Amino acid sequence: MLRVDKSVELKRKLLKVTPGPQSNLRGWKKEEKLVFMERGKGARLWDVDGNEYVDYTAGFGPGILGYGNEEYNQALKEQIDKFIYLVIAASPMLIEFGNKFLEHVPCAENVRFLLSGTEAVQMAVRLARAYTKRRYFIRFEGHYHGWLDNVLGGVVNEHPTGKPFAIESPDDPSGTEGRDPGAFEQSFKLPWNDVEVLEKVLEKYGEEVALIHMEPILCNGLCGHPRPGYLERVRELATKYGIVLSFDEVITGFRVALNSAQGKLGVTPDIATFGKAIAGGVPIAAVVGKKEIFDLIMQGRVISAGTFNGYPLALRAGITTISILERDNGAIYKYVDKLQNRLMSGLGEISRRHGIPLLIQGPTGVFVCEFVDKKVAYSFRDLKEADRERQKRFRDMMIDEGVLMLKPCRWFVTGGHTEKDIDDTLERAERVMKRL
Repeated sequence: MLRVDKSVELKRKLLKVTPGPQSNLRGWKKEEKLVFMERGKGARLWDVDGNEYVDYTAGFGPGILGYGNEEYNQALKEQIDKFIYLVIAASPMLIEFGNKFLEHVPCAENVRFLLSGTEAVQMAVRLARAYTKRRYFIRFEGHYHGWLDNVLGGVVNEHPTGKPFAIESPDDPSGTEGRDPGAFEQSFKLPWNDVEVLEKVLEKYGEEVALIHMEPILCNGLCGHPRPGYLERVRELATKYGIVLSFDEVITGFRVALNSAQGKLGVTPDIATFGKAIAGGVPIAAVVGKKEIFDLIMQGRVISAGTFNGYPLALRAGITTISILERDNGAIYKYVDKLQNRLMSGLGEISRRHGIPLLIQGPTGVFVCEFVDKKVAYSFRDLKEADRERQKRFRDMMIDEGVLMLKPCRWFVTGGHTEKDIDDTLERAERVMKRL
């Protein structure tokens, strides 16, 4: 049983100065427990009460190398000794890190560095509007592109009488008060992985659409791949209607492969957004794409401002992270694949042994467990019969066993994990499944 005395007391103190954890997207409630971490090493975390955890949150995704990587830490210490940020000058590291993208990412002809994935998405929208002289962009059900009004939440209008704007719903997991009433009228929201719906919308409104923006692999919750031929057809449609195609690679970028999801899947967008894993945990993001689109920034026609855009500490972290990922022809990806496949197959064997239906799917570096009798899910609509209560109990019980994962039941596997971590996780999962 986990010790919690210090964490309970710290939670009481925390709620006096701030309204809960620093990201409440998944609906944190006051009655839920908070775990306060003190240190980490590899894929292990220790909280203030001395409890040890096998961690699969990777700090909500950025920790692609695990915690306490010595080469990474040394590079950051050396950079701090020099300087952390610049206000009026550029660092030569802008060129070095930018060339990492140009070398590996198929669509990257130019790079613009920002501070967060949310900012990168907004930059993509602005660039596409300026480039096409059109207003609307298309986004998709279940995809996450940041917390700002124009991209957060809303549900698909199944029977629109006009343009297919998102609508408010009490069932929206990303619903929020305080949204600008006109925010949903900036974009069309459609079901993902349904090419017929997209074709029909573009037949009516294609000449008004500036941007199609999507996760190429839906890693926010579902960890689902596109249907065979889906991305290829979207690429064709974007070209036909003169629409900028953008991939949100904030999670998939440099996590699923060195050439990211677009390289792995063989479909090249016009622009793409990156974040999380590209600097191993230090905040930085990027929007990359065709030079002719980015020339709008060079010409001063599009503003892309920010004091911390391309600050040296993050650039050094990014260069170091990608250099480690490049080493020995991307050997770290084979290592992660090996551990992840063993973990996924082990969880599947345990669930079958206990007669519990379990869907396990995801690309290199991230996967999800859904308590449903299916072999694959291409959209959240495929999960209507999933047992959410059992999923929640499984996650809560795994936390009590000292295994951390993200809601609803999403696992990040990193270069910091070991065979021992997998062994311990499967042993604990066996005990939990037996009690489920």
